[in-house]
Amino acid sequence: MRGVAGKDLSPEIMEFLGRAYGTYLKRHQINEALVGHDSRATSQEYSEALIKGFNWAGINTTNIGLALVGTFYWAQYFLNKKGGAFITASHNPAEYNGLKLAIDFSETLVHEGMQEIRKMMENDDFEKGEKEGIAENVDIKEAYIKDLNKRIKIDKKFKVVIDPSCTTAGIIVPEVLRSFGLEVVENNCQLDSSFPLGTPDPTEISVAQRVKEKVLATGADIGFSYDADGDRIGIVDEKGNIIWNDVLIAIFAIDILGRYPGSKIMFNILSSKVVEDTVRSHGGQSFMWRVGHSFLKKKNQEVKAPFIGELSGHFFFSADFYNHDDGCYTTLKLLEYLSRSNQTLSQAVAALPQYISSPEIKVGCPDDKKTSLIRRMSEALKQDYSEAEIIDDERAGDGVRLELPDSMLVVRYSQNGPYITVKFEARERERYDELKNYLNKSLHNYPEIDWSYGVNVESLE
Repeated sequence: MRGVAGKDLSPEIMEFLGRAYGTYLKRHQINEALVGHDSRATSQEYSEALIKGFNWAGINTTNIGLALVGTFYWAQYFLNKKGGAFITASHNPAEYNGLKLAIDFSETLVHEGMQEIRKMMENDDFEKGEKEGIAENVDIKEAYIKDLNKRIKIDKKFKVVIDPSCTTAGIIVPEVLRSFGLEVVENNCQLDSSFPLGTPDPTEISVAQRVKEKVLATGADIGFSYDADGDRIGIVDEKGNIIWNDVLIAIFAIDILGRYPGSKIMFNILSSKVVEDTVRSHGGQSFMWRVGHSFLKKKNQEVKAPFIGELSGHFFFSADFYNHDDGCYTTLKLLEYLSRSNQTLSQAVAALPQYISSPEIKVGCPDDKKTSLIRRMSEALKQDYSEAEIIDDERAGDGVRLELPDSMLVVRYSQNGPYITVKFEARERERYDELKNYLNKSLHNYPEIDWSYGVNVESLE
């Protein structure tokens, strides 16, 4: 749930959300809620208002304060709290805020549950508790770091650049890495809720370029970037190469399949063909599903994959950790794998099948037009690439994937904002340029495309 702070959201609205969700939790036999927040300007104020609403509904609350969302999920297990809420708008611009509503361990509400909460608020469907809930504050950072040190072993003293774009990860990731004896180069780790460096999105080329420059300048072994709540990462290798996260899915798949032979590896439709190629060559089973970490987590209750990965930088180590994403844990798992396999990141990437891949490209499109646009683009793809497999069923969810032996192309609409997402790749430059030119021409033929908004749009030129 996201909106513009001060316009769509306010402390009063958050308090009523707390009353509604507190009522919802009680109706699901949950009487306690965990609360945490990211470093946005309104997050602490909103979390306090939400707690007030929870307590009004008779829900006892445990507030862990400023934290990573992965730490929040971890704290559900540590403190045995199934319900709760984390205040964040993830990678949205600074003027936004929102929240993720927890209904079970590592489990948040998706569309149907959110719509039920909306109806409850519209109908003033709240139930005041027989007695007011008790509010307490708990600091769990030390316990979280101690638990990570029990789970992960890193034998090499890496030099690591950490760049969270002045957001939440800056207060904990460097401390975690130093607890493993690693050398940390802090870059933009000071908190600044105005987002002075722009939107903290690790999939943006501008963010990756900044990390690249710091890695090269300091001679670091690797560089990491994070989004505002710290559940997603971006990486740069020791040579300054920007490594997109679908390539990282393939690297993690090798590690997972070495320990869980023949298992399923789940990934979304935006992922490179290198993932399926790698999973197949290492004896695993590929399972492609729609974009959205909530959808992937929900589907994995059925699939039981030990690992899930997304291009956006969400990674779930469901067999080794929990069925949720945690950027700090992902950082450590990559370093652990490189340490154990005695490789640099560039060496690990070089051993994979090679594709020329675009970044995740975002182009503006109004919310009320993006669904029909993707439907029309799907029909056009079927006509223009009749020899290709077109994936537009429930696996695609909100988009379509064109699959060819040597290439792929994906277009989909965002669930979080007024834009569509594009990704394409090919083994050879000629096919890559063909797909790029096709998309550029095609998108310019649709008047609903808003070119005033874009992320990585230069990759279409």
